[in-house]
Amino acid sequence: MEIVNIYKRILSIFNPSLSSLKSKTGITFVGVGPGDPKLLTIAAVEAIKKATLVAYPVAKLGSKSMASEIACSFIKNKKCLPIVFPMITDNEALKRAWAFGANKLIEEVKKGEEVVLLSQGDPSLYSTSAYILLEIKSNFPLIPLKVIPGISSFNAAAAEAQFPLSLQKEELLICAVPDNPNHLKEMLDNAIKTKRVLVLIKLGKRWEWVRKVLDEKGLLTKTLFAKRIGFADQLTIKANNISNEEAPYFSLLIIREDAIF
Repeated sequence: MEIVNIYKRILSIFNPSLSSLKSKTGITFVGVGPGDPKLLTIAAVEAIKKATLVAYPVAKLGSKSMASEIACSFIKNKKCLPIVFPMITDNEALKRAWAFGANKLIEEVKKGEEVVLLSQGDPSLYSTSAYILLEIKSNFPLIPLKVIPGISSFNAAAAEAQFPLSLQKEELLICAVPDNPNHLKEMLDNAIKTKRVLVLIKLGKRWEWVRKVLDEKGLLTKTLFAKRIGFADQLTIKANNISNEEAPYFSLLIIREDAIF
């Protein structure tokens, strides 16, 4: 920590403009929850109201932002800035996009804007905004930053289905759905042995083969399927009631071997 502080002091000597920003404006990463505006925290609403500029993620310029739609009633009269987070798998291209997004936010801070970056769910959990946060912390260490947590989709799904995600001494594993059946089978076998609760997010196109694996393992009736949690058309239902058709990207599974839901 002392080394970091020394580094910051050196930076402030060679770049006094950044040092002067420290007590004026900064960037707040705001989790807006899974979809229902009523699930925004008081802290999130206060940060949005305080901001002079609201940034939000889009897959491409001109496309909709779920995060901004969730917070729409609070940002109507705000200056807004879409930040492109492309839906691609090329690591180098992604890094360039994160760096570009971080620099766009820094430019606004230098202009004196108090910036918030909206994030669906929670900013620290499978969120692209987390990469922006790391980029800024690494390259602009004097910029004041704050992170406001949000309710995650699987928390809201468990609440909607009225059952506990994990109980005392239970393990809980949260991860994206694996890319292949063998990896999923291994995860399920380990979960059964250890009585571990699994939360699998980003289901989407994989649902057809995931359903088959769950059926083979006798877990289909012990799995909660949830989609578009927080929106008007949300659904929570046992997975055996869902067909093989492709599930929406914003869908998830909660697998409990004891099937208490």
